[in-house]
Amino acid sequence: MAKEKSITDLKDEKKQLSARSKEIIEKAKGEKRQFSSEENEELGANQARMAEINLEIEEREEENRSKRPVKTVVTGNSGFSIRRAILAQMNKTEQRDSEAAVIEEATRLHRSVAATAENCGELILPLSYQKRAAYTAGTEATTGVVIDEEQQELLLPLEANLVLSQAGVRMMTGLVGNIYWPKHTAAQVFWEGENDEAKDGKGEFSKGKLYSPKRLTAYVDISKQLLIQENRSVEGLIRQLLAIAIAQKVEKTALNNASTEENVPDGMFQTLSDVSGAMDWGKIVELETNADLNNALFGNLAYIMHPSLVGKAKTKVKDPSGAGGFLFGNDGTGMLNGYRALRTNNIPKGLRDGKDEFGIVFGNWADYFLGQWGAIDMTVDPYTQATKGAVRLVINSYWNMGMIRPESFTIASMK
Repeated sequence: MAKEKSITDLKDEKKQLSARSKEIIEKAKGEKRQFSSEENEELGANQARMAEINLEIEEREEENRSKRPVKTVVTGNSGFSIRRAILAQMNKTEQRDSEAAVIEEATRLHRSVAATAENCGELILPLSYQKRAAYTAGTEATTGVVIDEEQQELLLPLEANLVLSQAGVRMMTGLVGNIYWPKHTAAQVFWEGENDEAKDGKGEFSKGKLYSPKRLTAYVDISKQLLIQENRSVEGLIRQLLAIAIAQKVEKTALNNASTEENVPDGMFQTLSDVSGAMDWGKIVELETNADLNNALFGNLAYIMHPSLVGKAKTKVKDPSGAGGFLFGNDGTGMLNGYRALRTNNIPKGLRDGKDEFGIVFGNWADYFLGQWGAIDMTVDPYTQATKGAVRLVINSYWNMGMIRPESFTIASMK
């Protein structure tokens, strides 16, 4: 049996976690880059663990004062549960330590973005939590409920399963305040005579597009009977329902071609390039060439295209003789013209005047920004669907997205 940590040991652990988090932040700042997915995961885990340590130290000190037996904070398999958090909110009961610690940290972050975090009727949840695993393809035979391998973060599909994430977009979470990326034109130098005066070669700064948070909201109805079942498969299903409510809408908006709306981020396909018509090898190469001409052929390069175009590319030969093979190889690598090719039905169809073309885009996805402000706030409504034995969960979150460098992308359509 492991020896119980003393208050001094807990404080030392907290100090080490804080130092490690500072080291990660300073390293990213020094290299002038965003956090990697591994760094984001470690920072989130450190933050959650420090919250647990604070609770445990507080309990130990209180128990020492009252001379009661030491009671440790619940951890391990009894960690954060979205199902238990919803039940406590619905029944107006106190949150368990394992849920309260995570909710407290999320609320602290959210208060800097949304005033609604002060409302007592809302449940503030983090975008992710320290324990993560992928959903498996299997189902529980008797119930058909998705089985997860271990405790999962609230919105796992947003970070791992969506096409934009696979392409390598610049994903930023926990933002505070409006943000923008300043731009600077290249400095210039000139050939001059031996004693001629040098010209001013400084570049010009521009502020760039300003991104402010936009509210994304949805609701899902969950059976009360489902909520009261203490089952890991049920926990996974609830997390999946909440993830789908937000994650799919984010990607559909990013790849949209709808007209500009005040409260909706701009979609990529509102403006198309001149590349269009029947799919052939020349048009595919032209997408790459456009990036090269703009000095943007580097970074997270990939195609994102409608599945209909993937099907056409698998049967379309590169040249009339067929000697060059098909546009999209059948070797299972998912490569097009030497670059990754990702497919999604969130790409628009029915494009151009004939309404018969499908969307395709090629570019450096590190120059696409996908940002989330604050945390996720949820209102647990046990009344609206009470006659149906269901609880309505109303979710609010804050997002924005867009191309940091439009010249890094060629947005086209083909058929």
